[in-house]
Amino acid sequence: MKSHQGTLRSGFWLKMLLVLSASTLLGAGCATAPQSRTALPESNAGSAAVEQINSALASAALQTPAAAADYRLGPEDVLNITLYNIPEGEQGVTPRNSTVRVSQEGKITLPLLGDIAVAGLTTTALEQQLRGQYDQYLHKPQVGVQVAEYRSQQVSVMGAVGRPGVFQLTGPRTLTDLLSMAGGISEKAGGQVHIYRQGAQGRQTYVIDLLALANNPGLVNMPVEAGDVLNVPLAGMFFVDGAVKKPGSFALSRPYTLTQAVAMAGGVEDNLADYSEVSILRRRNGLEAERISVDLKDIQAAKAPDPLIEAEDVVVVPVSTAKWVIDRFIGRIGLGSVTAY
Repeated sequence: MKSHQGTLRSGFWLKMLLVLSASTLLGAGCATAPQSRTALPESNAGSAAVEQINSALASAALQTPAAAADYRLGPEDVLNITLYNIPEGEQGVTPRNSTVRVSQEGKITLPLLGDIAVAGLTTTALEQQLRGQYDQYLHKPQVGVQVAEYRSQQVSVMGAVGRPGVFQLTGPRTLTDLLSMAGGISEKAGGQVHIYRQGAQGRQTYVIDLLALANNPGLVNMPVEAGDVLNVPLAGMFFVDGAVKKPGSFALSRPYTLTQAVAMAGGVEDNLADYSEVSILRRRNGLEAERISVDLKDIQAAKAPDPLIEAEDVVVVPVSTAKWVIDRFIGRIGLGSVTAY
């Protein structure tokens, strides 16, 4: 199973459409959103447009606090753990307050409990886990966990931003925070920012419309995680993701059809792709996005026209659930070649 397949199942479309097709999901709420395409520097729109969107992003970064509750613990974090059932100064089998550092293996060591795996947990989840473990020693234990020192996290920002590079984070941050830290978008930026994340289920991709981010940060702003790569493609790019061999952004240096765009991405993963549900997501009139559904096999058989790709298009080749099951499970137990449509 290749690394990018994890998000190409049921959750993939929700992520793609939530951030790109903002007006579709906001419904009536989009009626008040700015509809002028000049607000977004899609084709080197000039310094005024860049200043406008950067100002909105910087304001969103200030107004949208990072969700510390969503922070995932990891190596080198320092935690303060308090057992509120134990009075201050009382000597017993375990202290009221403990300060511990998460090891490189993602564990902490506590009196009575020994080694505890905490990597990937939120503080709320760890509190719940500790209450269960302390229950054998204390009556209705009340446990508090606070992060005293956040581990150093690396997040890369690349593409058309003022200061691309690797940023060291010492606490929870959001997408708007990182774009501001990277100096905002440049005059050569297109209309999107992409987040690439390697999660437990494989490669995850988020495509976020910059205009939607600037005008609706409460909806599409999101926490960044250690290891994330943020990319602001140049104007005149298109994006291909899903069941293709080399997903990513590509320059629209000449006219490309859909099949040529897919070929630029290395071609489809034939054992996974759902040819009949290929989609082109294309923004129209500011925040509005159009979904163009095509059958790739009909195009290849000359039964349907091969549509031209436009700048800022997002092409998605989804995974067939049946094919994924066959590739993931049946293929592993040696039943030979099976074809699913």
